[in-house]
Amino acid sequence: MIAADKVTLECPSCHWVFEAKIPDKRHSVASLEEPQKSKIVGDTIEENHVCRNPKCKKSFTVYWFEPLQFFHRM
Repeated sequence: MIAADKVTLECPSCHWVFEAKIPDKRHSVASLEEPQKSKIVGDTIEENHVCRNPKCKKSFTVYWFEPLQFFHRM
């Protein structure tokens, strides 16, 4: 069972699955692509990761943010 303070992601290169800890309640959504500023609330936290797959070891960034709510976009 996955804890509520973690999300499951995968390496964009080799698709190795890993869990990432949510940094705080305001930045609860994770993405491997930088979100558009017009679709988020506040700032973005960038975390650099290195794949733990011994055959991969590629570096990538996880972006944490709070998405803009649907009704606020209208």
